[in-house]
Amino acid sequence: MTAVPSGNQGQCPRCGSKLVNIEWNERVNAEEVQKLWHCLHCTNEFASIEASKEDPATDAEIKKSFFTSLVIE
Repeated sequence: MTAVPSGNQGQCPRCGSKLVNIEWNERVNAEEVQKLWHCLHCTNEFASIEASKEDPATDAEIKKSFFTSLVIE
């Protein structure tokens, strides 16, 4: 799998096709998101890392949604 700079994610680094799809994305850390791309023309897969545009969740938000689902009444 190839890693590409964040500015090139709209184009396949192998064949140059613009027929690319996002297959997966995940938060790497509080500031970055990694995206896995798939070229529909040559079936190449490549990854890009870009700055996150959303604020990270606070500890209180994470604890509330996790622990409230474990409560049995």
